[in-house]
Amino acid sequence: MSANRRLPRFGLLFLVAAAACSSKAPNAAGADEYILNCEGVDGGAVPVTSDENFTKFIEAESAQKVVKDPCQSPLLTAPADGSRLDPAHAPTFTFSATHPTCALHRNPGTRFGQLLREDRPRWSKALESSLALVIKAAEAHCGAITGENYLFRLAHAGEKDPVYSAILSVTSFTPDAAIWQKALAGRQGQSLTLTIERAIFLRGDISQGPWVQTQPYTFTVGP
Repeated sequence: MSANRRLPRFGLLFLVAAAACSSKAPNAAGADEYILNCEGVDGGAVPVTSDENFTKFIEAESAQKVVKDPCQSPLLTAPADGSRLDPAHAPTFTFSATHPTCALHRNPGTRFGQLLREDRPRWSKALESSLALVIKAAEAHCGAITGENYLFRLAHAGEKDPVYSAILSVTSFTPDAAIWQKALAGRQGQSLTLTIERAIFLRGDISQGPWVQTQPYTFTVGP
C-alpha cells in the first residue's frame, strides 16, 4: 500500500481536531472560579464557559484587542459602586451584559452563531458532534463554545495577580464562600477595583470584543 495514499476526509478532520486540542495555548494560572463550568453541566442546555475561554481572554489582552466601550461593556448593578465588600460573606454580583441606556443594544453575535448552527447541513452537524465527543474523551476538554462569556476580576493596585477572578456565562452569581474568604483574607481596609470584560464567542473563538468599561468599579474591603 502506498505511503502517499490520501486519508479519508473524516480521518483528516479528526487529525486536525486532535492537533488543535493538543496544542492548546498555555494557561499560567487560570481563574479562581468557572461559572458555569462546561465540565459540570449540560452545555447544550445552559450557557457555559471553560478554561479555553479564559485563555482566549488572556490572548486578546496580550494582543491589545480589549476595547474600552461605554455601551458594549457590562454594567454593574449590585453591589453598588463604591460600597464595602465583607471578606466573611461573599455578596451576589449582578450586572447587565451591556449598558441598556445606549441606543443600539443588540447581541448579534449569539444570534449569528445560532443561524450558523441552524443553516448547516445535517451531516456537518453530526460530524462536528462526533469530533467533539472524541476530543472530550481523549483530552477531557469541552466542546467549542458559542455565546457570551465574561472575565470578572477584582484587583489591588501594585499586585500582578488579581485578588479574585472568575469566568462567567451568567450575569448574576455569588462567589464560593471558601474561595472568597481566602481571597480577601488580610485585606481589611484595602481598596479594590473591579473590571468585567465581555466577549462573544463563536465555536470557541472570540468573534466580537472583548469590551470593558472605561473606568473600573471600586470597593473597600470591610464589613
